Amino acid sequence: MDKIFGIDVSKWQGNFNFDKAKNEGIKFAILRGAYTGSLSKGKDSKFEKYYKDCKNKGIPVGCYYYSKATTYDQGKKEAEYLYEKCLKGKQFEYPIYIDIEDKKQLKAGKSATTQAILGFCEYLEPKGFYVGIYTNSNFFKFYIEEKLVERYDKWIASWGKSKPSTPSAGMWQFGGSTNLLRSNKIAGVVCDQDYAYKDYPTIIKQKGLNGYKKEEIKNETVTKPKLPTNSSSNASVSNETTKYYKKYTGKSVSIVEALISLNINHSFIYRSKIARANGIKLYLGLASQNTKLLDLLKEGKLKKV
Repeated sequence: MDKIFGIDVSKWQGNFNFDKAKNEGIKFAILRGAYTGSLSKGKDSKFEKYYKDCKNKGIPVGCYYYSKATTYDQGKKEAEYLYEKCLKGKQFEYPIYIDIEDKKQLKAGKSATTQAILGFCEYLEPKGFYVGIYTNSNFFKFYIEEKLVERYDKWIASWGKSKPSTPSAGMWQFGGSTNLLRSNKIAGVVCDQDYAYKDYPTIIKQKGLNGYKKEEIKNETVTKPKLPTNSSSNASVSNETTKYYKKYTGKSVSIVEALISLNINHSFIYRSKIARANGIKLYLGLASQNTKLLDLLKEGKLKKV
């Protein structure tokens, strides 16, 4: 598909005119929902107005949170704040991003910043949100552990003439106050500008994410196979051997890192399935639950799903 032109905006764009912006060709807008300030969290003062304006004018929207988190728990709390203040009860056609670029995160380093991202994403994803990471290409290369977040969508800022080749990104912020491709103003206001390379509205609506109900596939009949009824067949089913994941022999104390090293899906949703198969009915990602899963994996006794 061709790239799609859009913008990202916050209170700094003031009383932004979305009618003019739409007439100038924007096809989507990513809105700042909330942020962590120097003392506390806050909701962007223009979020509700921008959201309403975009919906009224048929402009698809996404949302981001400016993060200062440096631990898993802090990232989770930022996501919880965003959900309660901005996301709940609304619909978004573009992803929900954690904005990673703060100097506190630079100072904290790779592991801390990556854990913050996981805390944020693993809180929102089970609630049915399509989550992603916003940062610049340099920050992603040197301050984020790519393997641990590879499954999440990327929105990469690089104010140049061509899209960075790495990491693979679904969206590129190509300009802001500096813009080498076009005017740095939309609707007479300087703002960040983006190209999307995925049809996010279709993906999100079909999967029933971001406040949408899953679209049903019509005219498709599924015939269930008949189960065998004879005793010998039933005996063969009941005697089926339980399968286990390959034994983990590494030194990591993180179930996520252990699963990645064995090329096993490490998403929260998939870990929930593994947990249920191994006797944990309500998986919440608690340390005690993760420790149990890791111990089973180290013993070679973690049941496959």
